[in-house]
Amino acid sequence: MDQLAVRIKLGDIQAFELFFRKYYVPLCGFTNKFLNDPEQSKEIVQEVFIKVWENRKDIDPDYPLKAFLFKIAQNASLNKLQRKKVESKYIEIYKLVYIDHKEFSVHESLLARELEDNIATAIGKLPCECKRVFELSRIEGLKYSEIANVLNISIKTVETQMSKALRSLRLELSEYLTFILIVVLLNPF
Repeated sequence: MDQLAVRIKLGDIQAFELFFRKYYVPLCGFTNKFLNDPEQSKEIVQEVFIKVWENRKDIDPDYPLKAFLFKIAQNASLNKLQRKKVESKYIEIYKLVYIDHKEFSVHESLLARELEDNIATAIGKLPCECKRVFELSRIEGLKYSEIANVLNISIKTVETQMSKALRSLRLELSEYLTFILIVVLLNPF
């Protein structure tokens, strides 16, 4: 049985600090192998330690805490890579729709303008805190930790609000998915 895990599970802050100091640097190196971005790696590692502390009651002292920690970090890194992939695709679509719109027919340009208006309307319908988090992330380009500092909320709250915002926007804009897919398929990047 891992005594450090038992102490952390019981809420021992000193044990958690010891755990943090022991694994912070190695975990940053581990996540950086996935992300190839030291700043994002540090951000992921901080989020992982927060997640471990917030879910400490679920720690199984019979399971190696180090393995648990690195598995969470691996999953968080892979999720970040997936989000980056999706974000880059949206950026490509945005460039195609709004920058290279000369190639579109009049009908496609009208649909693009309509989509832009509906995106603005959908963002406007978001609850106040959800909207602010979304705008800070997607419009101002802040990282989750920076948003948490600006709004004086936890990173977990930022993640929850972003998740709500994206879910709401997907529902609001689902009818435009076909248009976006056609644009992407007809105009490969």
